[in-house]
Amino acid sequence: MVSRYTLTLPLMGLALLANSQWVRTRPSNTKLQPAHAQEVKNPHVQGTAKAGGDIVWSEDFANGLAGNNGTGGAWLFNGQDANLWKYSTTGPSGAYSDAAAELIDSDTDENGFMIFLADSGNTDWSVVPPVAFPVAQFLNWNASLESPTLDLSATPYVRIEFIHAFRFCCGSSPFFVEVSTDGGNNWPASFEVSNGAAVNAGTNITSSVNIADAISGNPANVKFRFRFAGEDVGTSHYYWQVDDVRIVELYEYDLSMTSAAQTAWDPATAVTYDSLRYSIYPYGQLRPVGLNMTVLNNGSLDQAPVTANFLVEQGGNTVLDQDQTIANFPAGETQTIFVSPDFVPPATTGTYDVTYSISSGQVDNTPDDNDGSASFKVDDFTYARDLGTVAGYEEGTGLEPDQYELCNGFHIANATELIGIDVALRSGGSNMVGLLITGTLRAGDLTTLIDQTIEHEIVTADLNGANGSKFITLMFAAPQPLDAGSDYVVCIQHFGGAVLRTGTNGVSEEQSSFIYYNGSAGLDWYYTTTTPMVRMNFDPAAGIAESERANGVGLGQNMPNPADQNTAVVFDLDNSAQASLELHDLSGSLVRSINLGNRSAGVHRITVDTSDLTDGVYFYTLQAGNERQSKRMVVMH
Repeated sequence: MVSRYTLTLPLMGLALLANSQWVRTRPSNTKLQPAHAQEVKNPHVQGTAKAGGDIVWSEDFANGLAGNNGTGGAWLFNGQDANLWKYSTTGPSGAYSDAAAELIDSDTDENGFMIFLADSGNTDWSVVPPVAFPVAQFLNWNASLESPTLDLSATPYVRIEFIHAFRFCCGSSPFFVEVSTDGGNNWPASFEVSNGAAVNAGTNITSSVNIADAISGNPANVKFRFRFAGEDVGTSHYYWQVDDVRIVELYEYDLSMTSAAQTAWDPATAVTYDSLRYSIYPYGQLRPVGLNMTVLNNGSLDQAPVTANFLVEQGGNTVLDQDQTIANFPAGETQTIFVSPDFVPPATTGTYDVTYSISSGQVDNTPDDNDGSASFKVDDFTYARDLGTVAGYEEGTGLEPDQYELCNGFHIANATELIGIDVALRSGGSNMVGLLITGTLRAGDLTTLIDQTIEHEIVTADLNGANGSKFITLMFAAPQPLDAGSDYVVCIQHFGGAVLRTGTNGVSEEQSSFIYYNGSAGLDWYYTTTTPMVRMNFDPAAGIAESERANGVGLGQNMPNPADQNTAVVFDLDNSAQASLELHDLSGSLVRSINLGNRSAGVHRITVDTSDLTDGVYFYTLQAGNERQSKRMVVMH
């Protein structure tokens, strides 16, 4: 299954629209994620720190807005959509919500919690069952849950911890913790708290926000609020549940790695797909990989020196072991640290495991959050963004005769030729056997079609079960030249007749994976945040199956087949040999003989002129040394 969102073109640098068609998605199990930093707007101050870990103040909402915090302080609902904040024991409600499945999982959820019911606000409750409003009526909600005033002058070095469950769509994360030290007149410190969670994925996490710098000017008059800022970021739904809020004293020394990433991608500023997260790099597209970690000094004291280490290992060998030194890391500050100089993976096939770690000259009080990990692969010819096994699937409906495509964007760093498009198909549902599919190559603008692969008829052997890893290759009739420094989009396409299931696994960055179908805005392009298992294949011998090789020779199927004016024949030699190609008709008569001369080891492609042949079935035979192999071709003008 996949989440789909209305696409704004051109692809790069534009705000995302808020309307969508929602289908539930589960985030992939991966530690690769874009670096995410918390914002601290006030300069930090240095002072005397206390022993960390003590709970200064807590709230479990057992008494609703009246509060259950031991200080008698009451909470407030504020903002233009304050009516959507509720005290609840049942969870989210609305046309797209499932209260039982999406209820917050906190220590005290049974005695109640607070929830922002954005989905409920986007639902027409006058009908049974309730339905979502039309997209045009969706609103970008904005309202806050505001704490009582707190005197933290005795403990000014603190963080706010809380448990929250949320789902959002379709702009940026709308969940913010904001801090005031003037009674709520101004809220200068704002912290986005989704922790890099994927769009439209149900998430239940514990978050922590260091507010020591934010309250340093007046710790005796502190208020904080949970603000759903949909109006600010173009997001309208679905819910935000908050419970078990605590204010906890900071430790003296506490470095915290908030993210560890292979690359850093921002759809608002990126101008190419170069910095997308790729799971497999082919030799020809190896380039600097932007390994990075985002680190927060979550302690009450500055730390010096601080060392960030990047360790890359492959097959038991150390490929990179690099330290970056930060001379002084102020308390409360967040830094994103990139590998430097650039790291270019070697042209050696295998899995590359990245370990990120952070340390200092002081003893860290909470060392468990001082490291992170990521991994990627290097391959001869495969270029991929998915995680390799069929964890889920996207269904392309055949109920209407509309064009359907499912696509991934790729950046081409070095000029090359695209041989085919690899795709993983998922069994189940309606019978896909016999369905005709093609691959499409599109320019980076998505709307420009460059070429299509040869049509492929699905057979049972093409299909995967759950967690399968079989890919089929959709071949182009001729290699497609790709320009260095350009973006391209590759897709799987069909036109109905059955429901096509394409495997998915991974989380795609916004505006980088796409679906063309009859969705909420009609037949159009949408983007998806679940990664389709659609890849680029640069293997010049991709059309030659291993089972068809014998004695060091492999002969591929001619393309296109049926042939019209010309057709290409690919063959692969393990060793150099004298070679020739013969063409016979069904009677066995020789109709063409081509002397290919001495051919070196490797892949070769020749073009056969079929314009003067009558329609019918022919056989072509490769003679390479002492080995002869034959295949069938059809000529049809």
